[in-house]
Amino acid sequence: MSQDNNKDPKDFHDDIESHDYDGIKEQNNPAPFWITLLFLVTIGFSLFYVVHYFGYPGNERDQASEYAKSVAEFEAEQAKLKAANKANMPELSEAEMIAQGKELYVKNACMACHGASGEGNTIGPNLTDNHWINGCSVEDVMGVIANGRPTKGMTPYKSMMTEEEIKYVAVYILNDLVGSSPANPKDPQGEECK
Repeated sequence: MSQDNNKDPKDFHDDIESHDYDGIKEQNNPAPFWITLLFLVTIGFSLFYVVHYFGYPGNERDQASEYAKSVAEFEAEQAKLKAANKANMPELSEAEMIAQGKELYVKNACMACHGASGEGNTIGPNLTDNHWINGCSVEDVMGVIANGRPTKGMTPYKSMMTEEEIKYVAVYILNDLVGSSPANPKDPQGEECK
């Protein structure tokens, strides 16, 4: 006979706690130490994770701060690329800019709305007179070319041309088309530039 069989049945009930629920008694069976330790380590890690990534204010690890940081890095990289491109691009003379602008004017089919000589048609205004709807400066003209006028039917070209190319088209318009005398020009629109 084994030794366990010689024990008194009362000895098996020594680990029963005093809790008695409707005649059901609860035994005291604690979890093994390794499971308890694993549970405590998991709780500690989760507290560290929550505090580190979502916790104290000003740690800049929340989603909004991470997004702002990545946008700032992207914009800095774009500025660096733009500066490198500008440094590598030779400065053109005004005559070269006008020639490049004329090529771009034809390539981007600006004549479809403004006419082959900038005289204007039923869609686009006359580019040869001294009356302008959206401003007189090179920057104003560049802004119109870049952002377009969707309500008037003009396509924005900022996704199709670089800033330099937009500048060339603006220089071509202001230095070569303005003041020319094409056949059948459209009536002046906007304010006169002086």
